[in-house]
Amino acid sequence: MRKNSKVHEKKAKVIPFFKTGEEYFEKALKAYQYKDLYKAKRYLQRASELDRDEPLILYQLATILNDLGEYKESNELLLHIINDLDSTMVNCYYVIANNFAHLGLFQEAYKYVQCYLEEDVTGELLEEAEELEDLLSIDLESDEEYEEDALILKQEQAKQLLQDAQFEKAIQLLEEIIRDYPEFWPAYNNLALAHFYLNETDKAIGLLDEVLEKNPGNLHALCNQLVFHYYGHNQSVVNYLIQQLSCVYPLSLEHQYKLGSTFALVGEYKLAYGWLKSLYKKGFQADSSFHYWLSYAAYHVGFEHFAKDIWKDVGDSGSMVKLEAPWQFNEKNNRRFYSEIDVVAQEKCESTHIHDQLYSLYMAKKLPDKERLLLLEKIKPSIHTSSLLDEVYTYVWQNKQHIMFEIADLIQAEIEAEVEAAGIIQFWFNIYVELNNIQAAEWHHVNVNGWASAATYCYQKQKQQAVSQEKVAQLYSISLSTVRKYVKIVNNLLK
Repeated sequence: MRKNSKVHEKKAKVIPFFKTGEEYFEKALKAYQYKDLYKAKRYLQRASELDRDEPLILYQLATILNDLGEYKESNELLLHIINDLDSTMVNCYYVIANNFAHLGLFQEAYKYVQCYLEEDVTGELLEEAEELEDLLSIDLESDEEYEEDALILKQEQAKQLLQDAQFEKAIQLLEEIIRDYPEFWPAYNNLALAHFYLNETDKAIGLLDEVLEKNPGNLHALCNQLVFHYYGHNQSVVNYLIQQLSCVYPLSLEHQYKLGSTFALVGEYKLAYGWLKSLYKKGFQADSSFHYWLSYAAYHVGFEHFAKDIWKDVGDSGSMVKLEAPWQFNEKNNRRFYSEIDVVAQEKCESTHIHDQLYSLYMAKKLPDKERLLLLEKIKPSIHTSSLLDEVYTYVWQNKQHIMFEIADLIQAEIEAEVEAAGIIQFWFNIYVELNNIQAAEWHHVNVNGWASAATYCYQKQKQQAVSQEKVAQLYSISLSTVRKYVKIVNNLLK
């Protein structure tokens, strides 16, 4: 450049780039055009996280799930759209009907295709809907088929309630099923699980005894008995049931999976690997828990490379729960770590403050199954009686991720100093207690990064540390306006 040139060299300014839900939505449509359904699904899931409750994104995701054969998950999204977001999106009724038809629930499918034909004024899917209606009318000829549909629907609703940790509601529905269908054994088994998750172990085992008395050899009841006694530390019964189940050779692939996953859960990895690897060779497809247990079993019988390959499928499951790989749990190396968590959790549980007790449950969540349940039993007498603590205790007992812990995990991942991270997390739990007390409307649309950023900024500000909202926005990869919004909410909460 010449000495007297009037052209000034400009320094590049780094501008953070944040993708929006709309951008992921466009990427999903392109992936769908190229028939890459799994990539389209991932993009749409990300878009729905960024633009929560946007009906068009959820509808597109539901249609992808339909194409992938994930009919139940598709219907959950579609019913959410119709019931909660936009009742004018009548095309949802047709896709719901299609999903129910694939699930073999023809009465429900017929009901929803009728809804579509009554509601749609444009006739966009009229021809397809009328064709589906004709096919369904052929299959709906007896009350017996209708009763079977109703039973399957109730059982699926009960399973969903169990997955959502709504155990009291699940118990109510399952008891209703048992009254109407006294020999429907899956309802008994699920009812036993509900009582077990509520720590009513004696009642749970009693139900399984009833099943085995009336239906000897019921594999699900035997497997659940083994699990319940394992967590109850009844070693003599555990040994007897393992010996009994090791001689069982079920023909059903579902029963083989139940047997293999149960053996893995109680630490009988050699038996577990035999069943699960056999299913894997047959091309058995299930949810990501199949790959989870197969990876654990493979690792513990010495096939570490295979275990790590299988674990990749666990990571792609899209689950909210942060799962630990088996090679991360080396008993010898982690014994001191477990002991430290145990001490901290018990100390925090002696506090009279709810947010301290929540922190003790958060620490318990970091432990593997056996250690976690032992610690929960230790601290249970100290836990205050409150709806929030009861809810979180149940989540930790069941090893499910709570949204409050998801935000805490994000803080821990971004804050390098361990003591600093612990302080911010406890401060965040205090915020959450206040939110829970007033049932704030702001909580209905959860921005994980927004809450984490506000907790971090407000904590550091209270500690008189050098901190800026711009710095926190960069740390959590969100806009400055989002940080300001959530900081304002937190400041108002803690006035």
